[in-house]
Amino acid sequence: MTTIDPKKRIRQTLHSIHPVSFRIKYIEPDKEFMNKQLFIKILTNLKKIEDRRDFMVEEIGMDMTAYEDLFFSVVEDCFKMVFTKEQLALVQMYLYQLIPDKSWDGTITVEKGKEEVIVNFKTPSEVWDVIKECK
Repeated sequence: MTTIDPKKRIRQTLHSIHPVSFRIKYIEPDKEFMNKQLFIKILTNLKKIEDRRDFMVEEIGMDMTAYEDLFFSVVEDCFKMVFTKEQLALVQMYLYQLIPDKSWDGTITVEKGKEEVIVNFKTPSEVWDVIKECK
């Protein structure tokens, strides 16, 4: 089985639609964008694991905490290598304190300079934006 170079395949497809001359250029996404996407994926998956664990306790009566704690520990240790204590505290607050609270309005108050500012903090993307300001 032969594989066609993706660049060549794209060129053939586009040329069959629009028979004009063109150039295909690959642009690598920047590191900050990729880090944000990975962070969002990690927080989303951690939230899904928490929801699944809660479901299993409530519906089946099976507590998976003992099995999953080691995985959470590994993820948190990786976060410790990348983020400051303040940033890690914000991530933990998001995952373990704020998200389970159904009456929470999705904002937190943070200090910027000498003033306090209310910022959105309901999605993993917003969490990323806030913790990147806390360098």
